[in-house]
Amino acid sequence: MSDDIFIHRQLLNSGSPVGLDPWALIAAAVESILVTDTNLESPGPMVLFVNPAFESMTGWNKDEIIGRSPRVLQGQNTDLSIFIGLKEQLRKGEVWEGQAVNYRKDGSEFVMEWSIAPILNPDRKITNYVAVQRDVTARVEAERALQKSQEAVITGLEQRKAIRETFGRFVPKEIADQALADSGSLEPDLREATILFSDIQGFSSLAETMSPKAVIELLNDYFGVITKLIEAQSGIIHQFQGDGVLATFNLPLENPNHATDAVVAAIAIRERLSAHTFAGGVQLNTRFGINTGTVIAGTVGGDGRIGYTVHGDTVNLAARIEQENKRLGTDILVAEATVLEIGEAISFRPVETTSIRGRRKPVTLYTI
Repeated sequence: MSDDIFIHRQLLNSGSPVGLDPWALIAAAVESILVTDTNLESPGPMVLFVNPAFESMTGWNKDEIIGRSPRVLQGQNTDLSIFIGLKEQLRKGEVWEGQAVNYRKDGSEFVMEWSIAPILNPDRKITNYVAVQRDVTARVEAERALQKSQEAVITGLEQRKAIRETFGRFVPKEIADQALADSGSLEPDLREATILFSDIQGFSSLAETMSPKAVIELLNDYFGVITKLIEAQSGIIHQFQGDGVLATFNLPLENPNHATDAVVAAIAIRERLSAHTFAGGVQLNTRFGINTGTVIAGTVGGDGRIGYTVHGDTVNLAARIEQENKRLGTDILVAEATVLEIGEAISFRPVETTSIRGRRKPVTLYTI
């Protein structure tokens, strides 16, 4: 039972313990109050008393409302289902509480919350009902606005997740997250990184013996295998070029062990492929070129279509090194800059110092 109902009913049931007229006290209450008779059947109870707060809240003055049913406050949008159980509760002497859209005399809607309690005579018989009413429109609207705001946030998060998941199928998740956070604008990023280039040995000859659909299915299976191993070492795949892969380490995510992780990823892929058979009994071997140096990453493109990629001599050299595997009969070739960055964490052996197309100085190449 609400505190207001308890106080008002006690005053009416017990008279005035302080020598004051309880009706005068109720009339002065800031809450809207009305008192009815006990006839709960249609057309409803008759209003016997209302205080000034009721008149102010509803626009009905006491001379107009007394003798009528409180149902005059109901209208088109009043949910009558809330009154289910009202009669039974009141007849049992219990307090009933509800909230619904009601109408002022001028027809304007407002949300009313009220509590109804029986008034008992000295013999504990119900003589009247007293209702305390409140206009809670502002509170309800604020709650609805908060709910809509929360729903909008949830919807926005769901949409953002869907965009990220869809976008992330075409670019690395980390780049998708950064692009969404920066409203699609990715500033150029210049830093030291390790580049890994790879391609499949003899894939062109293999593809000639397969249908186009089978080739795509094989590549998707292959990329699925190596992508997990590269990402396990904090590598980011930027491009799938035919059967080739371009991956970076330390860009865009910082990774102080980028050189070591790139080589470890190549070793892990080699070991995994040596024990893996693809559909149709196909086995694949991959060649790698790895180089460390300064790299610039950023978005390129035009006419509303852009892509995120990496550029620089470090990238070009990694690609050239990968191509040297075929000539040298190796599968992992590592530039001297990467070997120096790693130190003694991995054992390398020099293969040769050779001239690389596009470079003036010879390059010393190492393998595992």
